[in-house]
Amino acid sequence: MSLPDLEIRPYRPGDEHQILQTFNLVFREVCGPGYQDRTLEQWRWQYQDNPHGQRMSLAVAPDGTVVSQYAGVPMVADTPYGPQTFLHCVDSMTHPVWRGGLKRPGIFVITGLPFSAHSRRIGDALLYGFPVDVAFRIGQRHLEYHFLRVIDYLIRDVAAGVPPAPAAITVERVPAIPPDIGALLQLWRDPRQCLLRRDYRYLTWRYCAIPSHADYELWTARRHGRLAGLLVLRPVHELAPDACTIAEWMVPGLDADTAAALLAVACRRAHEGNRKRVLAVFAEPSREWQSFQQRGFARVPSATWMERRLVYLITGSPITSELLEQQWWYTLGDSDLV
Repeated sequence: MSLPDLEIRPYRPGDEHQILQTFNLVFREVCGPGYQDRTLEQWRWQYQDNPHGQRMSLAVAPDGTVVSQYAGVPMVADTPYGPQTFLHCVDSMTHPVWRGGLKRPGIFVITGLPFSAHSRRIGDALLYGFPVDVAFRIGQRHLEYHFLRVIDYLIRDVAAGVPPAPAAITVERVPAIPPDIGALLQLWRDPRQCLLRRDYRYLTWRYCAIPSHADYELWTARRHGRLAGLLVLRPVHELAPDACTIAEWMVPGLDADTAAALLAVACRRAHEGNRKRVLAVFAEPSREWQSFQQRGFARVPSATWMERRLVYLITGSPITSELLEQQWWYTLGDSDLV
Protein backbone atom coordinates (compact mmCIF):
# COMPACT_ATOMS: atom_id res chain seq x y z
CA MET A 1 0.00 0.00 0.00
CA SER A 2 1.36 3.48 -0.87
CA LEU A 3 1.20 6.63 1.23
CA PRO A 4 -1.45 8.28 -0.98
CA ASP A 5 -3.87 5.57 0.15
CA LEU A 6 -3.84 7.07 3.64
CA GLU A 7 -6.21 9.80 4.80
CA ILE A 8 -4.50 12.40 7.00
CA ARG A 9 -7.16 14.14 9.04
CA PRO A 10 -8.23 15.28 12.53
CA TYR A 11 -9.95 12.99 14.98
CA ARG A 12 -13.61 12.14 14.38
CA PRO A 13 -15.98 10.76 17.03
CA GLY A 14 -15.71 6.97 17.01
CA ASP A 15 -12.02 6.92 15.98
CA GLU A 16 -11.07 6.09 19.56
CA HIS A 17 -11.73 2.38 19.08
CA GLN A 18 -9.24 2.08 16.23
CA ILE A 19 -6.84 4.44 18.01
CA LEU A 20 -6.80 2.16 21.04
CA GLN A 21 -6.23 -0.94 18.92
CA THR A 22 -3.11 0.57 17.37
CA PHE A 23 -2.01 2.22 20.61
CA ASN A 24 -2.09 -1.02 22.58
CA LEU A 25 -0.39 -2.94 19.78
CA VAL A 26 2.45 -0.41 19.67
CA PHE A 27 2.95 -0.06 23.42
CA ARG A 28 2.74 -3.78 24.15
CA GLU A 29 5.76 -4.05 21.87
CA VAL A 30 7.56 -1.07 23.43
CA CYS A 31 6.81 -1.75 27.11
CA GLY A 32 7.00 -5.51 27.19
CA PRO A 33 5.17 -8.07 29.35
CA GLY A 34 4.27 -5.65 32.15
CA TYR A 35 2.20 -3.41 29.89
CA GLN A 36 -1.51 -3.07 30.65
CA ASP A 37 -3.75 -2.12 27.75
CA ARG A 38 -5.15 1.38 27.81
CA THR A 39 -8.91 1.34 28.31
CA LEU A 40 -11.64 3.38 26.69
CA GLU A 41 -12.28 5.00 30.08
CA GLN A 42 -8.67 6.19 30.25
CA TRP A 43 -8.81 7.50 26.69
CA ARG A 44 -12.02 9.43 27.34
CA TRP A 45 -10.58 11.02 30.47
CA GLN A 46 -7.50 12.28 28.64
CA TYR A 47 -9.17 13.52 25.47
CA GLN A 48 -12.95 13.86 25.76
CA ASP A 49 -13.11 15.00 29.38
CA ASN A 50 -10.15 17.39 29.33
CA PRO A 51 -11.59 20.85 30.17
CA HIS A 52 -9.70 22.35 27.23
CA GLY A 53 -10.48 19.72 24.62
CA GLN A 54 -8.02 17.78 22.51
CA ARG A 55 -5.81 18.03 19.45
CA MET A 56 -5.29 15.00 17.27
CA SER A 57 -3.98 14.28 13.79
CA LEU A 58 -4.44 10.78 12.38
CA ALA A 59 -3.33 8.77 9.38
CA VAL A 60 -6.14 6.34 8.57
CA ALA A 61 -5.97 3.42 6.12
CA PRO A 62 -8.91 2.56 3.80
CA ASP A 63 -9.94 -0.29 6.13
CA GLY A 64 -10.21 2.14 9.07
CA THR A 65 -6.93 1.16 10.75
CA VAL A 66 -5.28 4.08 12.52
CA VAL A 67 -1.82 3.87 11.03
CA SER A 68 -0.32 6.87 12.85
CA GLN A 69 -1.30 9.41 15.48
CA TYR A 70 0.08 12.74 16.64
CA ALA A 71 -1.88 13.90 19.68
CA GLY A 72 -1.81 16.63 22.30
CA VAL A 73 -3.46 17.62 25.56
CA PRO A 74 -4.26 21.36 25.65
CA MET A 75 -3.86 23.27 28.90
CA VAL A 76 -4.01 26.95 29.84
CA ALA A 77 -0.73 28.54 30.91
CA ASP A 78 -0.31 31.88 32.65
CA THR A 79 2.48 33.88 31.04
CA PRO A 80 3.74 37.49 30.97
CA TYR A 81 1.63 37.82 27.80
CA GLY A 82 -1.60 36.66 29.40
CA PRO A 83 -3.26 33.23 29.24
CA GLN A 84 -1.85 31.00 26.49
CA THR A 85 -2.57 27.47 25.30
CA PHE A 86 0.23 24.97 25.87
CA LEU A 87 -0.10 21.49 24.36
CA HIS A 88 1.56 18.51 25.98
CA CYS A 89 2.22 16.18 23.03
CA VAL A 90 1.58 12.58 24.04
CA ASP A 91 0.70 9.17 22.62
CA SER A 92 2.38 9.66 19.27
CA MET A 93 2.74 6.37 17.47
CA THR A 94 2.98 4.57 14.14
CA HIS A 95 1.65 1.08 13.45
CA PRO A 96 4.61 -1.36 13.26
CA VAL A 97 3.69 -2.47 9.73
CA TRP A 98 3.92 1.11 8.44
CA ARG A 99 7.08 2.41 10.08
CA GLY A 100 9.72 4.09 7.94
CA GLY A 101 13.31 5.07 8.56
CA LEU A 102 14.91 8.40 9.38
CA LYS A 103 16.23 9.18 5.91
CA ARG A 104 12.96 10.53 4.58
CA PRO A 105 9.82 11.93 6.16
CA GLY A 106 7.72 8.92 7.09
CA ILE A 107 4.10 8.58 8.14
CA PHE A 108 4.86 9.94 11.61
CA VAL A 109 6.08 13.20 10.08
CA ILE A 110 3.26 13.41 7.55
CA THR A 111 0.83 13.02 10.45
CA GLY A 112 2.64 15.50 12.69
CA LEU A 113 3.02 18.40 10.26
CA PRO A 114 -0.73 19.17 10.05
CA PHE A 115 -0.86 19.07 13.86
CA SER A 116 1.62 21.93 14.31
CA ALA A 117 0.15 23.80 11.33
CA HIS A 118 -3.30 23.69 12.95
CA SER A 119 -1.85 24.98 16.24
CA ARG A 120 -0.34 27.93 14.41
CA ARG A 121 -3.63 28.70 12.66
CA ILE A 122 -5.70 28.76 15.84
CA GLY A 123 -3.12 30.52 18.02
CA ASP A 124 -1.80 27.81 20.34
CA ALA A 125 1.37 29.12 21.94
CA LEU A 126 3.54 26.07 22.56
CA LEU A 127 3.88 22.35 21.93
CA TYR A 128 6.06 20.41 24.38
CA GLY A 129 6.86 16.84 25.24
CA PHE A 130 9.36 14.19 26.32
CA PRO A 131 9.96 12.10 23.17
CA VAL A 132 11.78 8.80 23.11
CA ASP A 133 15.09 8.70 21.24
CA VAL A 134 13.73 7.81 17.81
CA ALA A 135 10.91 10.37 17.96
CA PHE A 136 13.39 13.00 19.18
CA ARG A 137 15.70 12.47 16.20
CA ILE A 138 12.81 12.50 13.72
CA GLY A 139 11.31 15.56 15.40
CA GLN A 140 14.56 17.52 15.28
CA ARG A 141 15.03 16.67 11.61
CA HIS A 142 11.51 17.14 10.30
CA LEU A 143 9.15 18.67 12.90
CA GLU A 144 11.11 21.67 14.26
CA TYR A 145 11.64 20.21 17.72
CA HIS A 146 13.83 22.45 19.89
CA PHE A 147 15.78 20.95 22.76
CA LEU A 148 15.33 22.73 26.10
CA ARG A 149 17.07 20.49 28.62
CA VAL A 150 17.67 16.97 29.84
CA ILE A 151 15.53 16.39 32.91
CA ASP A 152 17.45 15.69 36.10
CA TYR A 153 15.70 14.29 39.14
CA LEU A 154 15.87 15.51 42.72
CA ILE A 155 16.08 12.43 44.94
CA ARG A 156 16.18 11.96 48.69
CA ASP A 157 17.06 8.53 50.04
CA VAL A 158 14.49 7.17 52.47
CA ALA A 159 17.38 5.88 54.58
CA ALA A 160 18.07 9.53 55.50
CA GLY A 161 14.98 9.39 57.72
CA VAL A 162 11.87 11.51 58.05
CA PRO A 163 12.67 15.19 58.60
CA PRO A 164 10.95 17.04 61.44
CA ALA A 165 7.64 18.77 60.76
CA PRO A 166 6.74 22.14 62.33
CA ALA A 167 3.93 21.85 64.88
CA ALA A 168 2.27 25.03 63.63
CA ILE A 169 1.30 23.36 60.31
CA THR A 170 -1.55 20.83 60.19
CA VAL A 171 -1.32 18.27 57.39
CA GLU A 172 -4.20 16.10 56.25
CA ARG A 173 -4.85 13.65 53.47
CA VAL A 174 -7.97 14.77 51.59
CA PRO A 175 -10.20 13.02 49.03
CA ALA A 176 -10.54 15.96 46.64
CA ILE A 177 -9.05 19.32 45.69
CA PRO A 178 -10.01 21.74 48.47
CA PRO A 179 -12.51 24.41 47.38
CA ASP A 180 -10.30 27.20 48.76
CA ILE A 181 -7.46 26.31 46.38
CA GLY A 182 -7.98 29.62 44.57
CA ALA A 183 -6.71 31.69 47.49
CA LEU A 184 -3.57 29.54 47.71
CA LEU A 185 -3.06 29.84 43.97
CA GLN A 186 -2.94 33.63 44.20
CA LEU A 187 -0.26 33.50 46.89
CA TRP A 188 1.74 30.77 45.21
CA ARG A 189 1.59 32.11 41.66
CA ASP A 190 3.83 35.11 42.37
CA PRO A 191 6.67 35.44 41.26
CA ARG A 192 6.37 32.61 38.72
CA GLN A 193 6.19 34.00 35.20
CA CYS A 194 5.28 31.01 33.05
CA LEU A 195 3.38 27.93 34.25
CA LEU A 196 0.23 25.88 33.77
CA ARG A 197 -2.79 27.29 35.54
CA ARG A 198 -3.46 25.05 38.51
CA ASP A 199 -7.03 26.04 39.30
CA TYR A 200 -9.71 23.88 40.91
CA ARG A 201 -11.06 22.66 37.55
CA TYR A 202 -7.69 21.58 36.17
CA LEU A 203 -6.44 19.94 39.35
CA THR A 204 -9.70 18.02 39.79
CA TRP A 205 -9.51 16.71 36.23
CA ARG A 206 -5.81 15.88 36.52
CA TYR A 207 -5.79 14.02 39.84
CA CYS A 208 -9.37 13.19 40.89
CA ALA A 209 -11.29 12.48 37.67
CA ILE A 210 -8.47 10.37 36.22
CA PRO A 211 -9.41 6.65 36.21
CA SER A 212 -6.20 5.86 38.10
CA HIS A 213 -7.02 8.39 40.84
CA ALA A 214 -6.37 5.72 43.49
CA ASP A 215 -2.67 5.90 42.52
CA TYR A 216 -2.45 9.46 43.89
CA GLU A 217 -2.63 10.94 47.36
CA LEU A 218 -3.69 14.55 47.98
CA TRP A 219 -2.31 16.27 51.09
CA THR A 220 -3.11 19.74 52.36
CA ALA A 221 -1.15 21.88 54.79
CA ARG A 222 -3.02 24.48 56.84
CA ARG A 223 -1.94 27.22 59.20
CA HIS A 224 -4.69 28.21 61.66
CA GLY A 225 -7.23 26.68 59.27
CA ARG A 226 -6.01 28.58 56.20
CA LEU A 227 -4.76 26.55 53.25
CA ALA A 228 -1.00 27.01 53.04
CA GLY A 229 0.10 24.26 50.64
CA LEU A 230 -0.91 21.31 48.49
CA LEU A 231 1.05 18.14 47.79
CA VAL A 232 0.07 15.39 45.35
CA LEU A 233 2.01 12.16 45.79
CA ARG A 234 2.21 9.02 43.74
CA PRO A 235 3.47 6.74 46.52
CA VAL A 236 4.29 3.81 44.22
CA HIS A 237 5.96 4.86 41.03
CA GLU A 238 8.80 3.52 38.90
CA LEU A 239 10.12 6.53 36.97
CA ALA A 240 13.11 5.73 39.15
CA PRO A 241 13.05 2.28 40.77
CA ASP A 242 11.20 2.05 44.09
CA ALA A 243 10.28 5.74 44.11
CA CYS A 244 7.62 7.70 45.92
CA THR A 245 7.09 10.58 43.51
CA ILE A 246 5.96 14.16 44.06
CA ALA A 247 3.55 14.90 41.22
CA GLU A 248 2.32 18.32 42.35
CA TRP A 249 3.76 20.89 44.72
CA MET A 250 2.05 24.15 45.59
CA VAL A 251 3.86 25.94 48.40
CA PRO A 252 4.53 29.70 48.37
CA GLY A 253 8.26 30.07 47.95
CA LEU A 254 9.09 31.74 51.26
CA ASP A 255 6.91 29.48 53.43
CA ALA A 256 9.63 27.24 54.86
CA ASP A 257 7.41 25.69 57.54
CA THR A 258 4.78 24.50 55.04
CA ALA A 259 7.49 23.10 52.77
CA ALA A 260 9.03 21.23 55.71
CA ALA A 261 5.67 19.83 56.77
CA LEU A 262 4.76 18.50 53.34
CA LEU A 263 8.23 17.09 52.68
CA ALA A 264 7.95 15.24 55.97
CA VAL A 265 4.70 13.70 54.67
CA ALA A 266 6.39 12.59 51.44
CA CYS A 267 9.31 11.02 53.31
CA ARG A 268 7.04 9.31 55.83
CA ARG A 269 4.80 7.86 53.12
CA ALA A 270 7.85 6.57 51.26
CA HIS A 271 9.10 4.90 54.44
CA GLU A 272 5.68 3.37 55.19
CA GLY A 273 5.48 2.01 51.64
CA ASN A 274 8.98 0.48 51.78
CA ARG A 275 10.12 2.72 48.94
CA LYS A 276 13.80 3.58 48.57
CA ARG A 277 13.61 7.19 47.45
CA VAL A 278 11.45 10.31 47.19
CA LEU A 279 11.62 11.87 43.73
CA ALA A 280 10.70 15.33 42.47
CA VAL A 281 11.22 17.33 39.29
CA PHE A 282 11.37 21.11 38.98
CA ALA A 283 12.84 23.47 36.43
CA GLU A 284 16.46 24.01 37.37
CA PRO A 285 16.27 27.83 37.61
CA SER A 286 13.39 27.61 40.12
CA ARG A 287 13.46 28.38 43.83
CA GLU A 288 12.23 24.84 44.55
CA TRP A 289 15.24 23.36 42.76
CA GLN A 290 17.57 25.04 45.26
CA SER A 291 15.31 24.55 48.29
CA PHE A 292 14.94 20.81 47.82
CA GLN A 293 18.71 20.36 47.61
CA GLN A 294 19.07 22.26 50.87
CA ARG A 295 16.59 19.77 52.38
CA GLY A 296 18.57 16.66 51.53
CA PHE A 297 17.64 16.01 47.89
CA ALA A 298 20.47 15.23 45.48
CA ARG A 299 20.57 15.87 41.77
CA VAL A 300 20.47 12.58 39.85
CA PRO A 301 20.49 12.47 36.03
CA SER A 302 17.42 10.81 34.53
CA ALA A 303 19.89 8.98 32.29
CA THR A 304 20.77 6.87 35.33
CA TRP A 305 17.68 4.88 34.29
CA MET A 306 16.28 6.41 31.08
CA GLU A 307 17.18 9.86 29.81
CA ARG A 308 14.23 12.26 29.56
CA ARG A 309 14.55 15.29 27.28
CA LEU A 310 12.16 18.23 27.33
CA VAL A 311 11.56 19.60 23.83
CA TYR A 312 9.31 22.36 22.55
CA LEU A 313 8.00 24.14 19.49
CA ILE A 314 6.74 27.73 19.78
CA THR A 315 3.71 28.03 17.51
CA GLY A 316 2.30 31.44 18.50
CA SER A 317 2.26 34.43 20.90
CA PRO A 318 5.35 36.44 21.90
CA ILE A 319 6.77 33.56 23.96
CA THR A 320 10.51 33.14 23.45
CA SER A 321 13.03 30.41 24.08
CA GLU A 322 14.68 32.69 26.68
CA LEU A 323 11.42 32.83 28.67
CA LEU A 324 11.14 29.04 28.59
CA GLU A 325 14.76 28.57 29.64
CA GLN A 326 14.63 31.02 32.53
CA GLN A 327 11.01 31.28 33.72
CA TRP A 328 9.03 28.15 32.77
CA TRP A 329 8.00 26.45 36.01
CA TYR A 330 6.83 22.82 35.97
CA THR A 331 6.49 19.65 37.98
CA LEU A 332 6.14 16.03 36.87
CA GLY A 333 2.37 16.48 36.98
CA ASP A 334 2.66 18.69 33.88
CA SER A 335 3.56 15.53 31.97
CA ASP A 336 2.36 11.99 31.45
CA LEU A 337 5.45 10.67 33.23
CA VAL A 338 3.61 10.42 36.55
